[in-house]
Amino acid sequence: VAKGVRKTKPKKAEPEGEKEGEDKKEDEDKEEEPEDKKEESGEKKIETLGYGFVNFAEHDAAVAAVEALNGKKYNTTVDGEEEEREMYVGRAQKKAERERELRAKFEAEKMDRISKFQGVNLYIKNLDDNVTDDQLREEFSAMGTITSARVMKDMKTGQSRGFGFVCYSTPEEATRAVNEMNGKLIANKPIFVALAQRRDVRRAQLEAQHANRGPGGPGQPGMMRG
Repeated sequence: VAKGVRKTKPKKAEPEGEKEGEDKKEDEDKEEEPEDKKEESGEKKIETLGYGFVNFAEHDAAVAAVEALNGKKYNTTVDGEEEEREMYVGRAQKKAERERELRAKFEAEKMDRISKFQGVNLYIKNLDDNVTDDQLREEFSAMGTITSARVMKDMKTGQSRGFGFVCYSTPEEATRAVNEMNGKLIANKPIFVALAQRRDVRRAQLEAQHANRGPGGPGQPGMMRG
């Protein structure tokens, strides 16, 4: 178990005259001084750092220990109060390896969230500044079951940024909303409705469209019309 010493502030230096007069008194006091008082007076106290290492002779034994003990709950006393804690047991890793593993885990969770909303999340733009979350939900509710509806706002001013998102429970409902709500007037403004896409996917599609037009297309050669 890893242990360490609690850091203490150094004592202030005392004048020589006073120190000589107090030496004898301190020697007498030390004989009657209790153990806990000695710890408070500056003696170094070794304490656990809350983690440790166990090295097995065989790999299979280490795997079995992880499976049996990771997540196991136990009772301990902290500041005089008993509390339940959960033990973490895993293979010891170097810092670089652990960081790579955490990045991979974060990326996997991100992709899982993206796939979860793929085909059911709609992007709506050209919204009037006065359109609220509730109004957006009400306008799109006839197309199916909505799980969330949100108008994006400026973090500082709280003003609408003119676009938002509506998420349905099924891809079929989302497709119906795209077909029937795109171009509809909300607060006297025609809205644009499309399936929400990741930024890199949308950029790739725009680049593909640009490449397909190529030289000799409408407008200047090799350029997209604004």
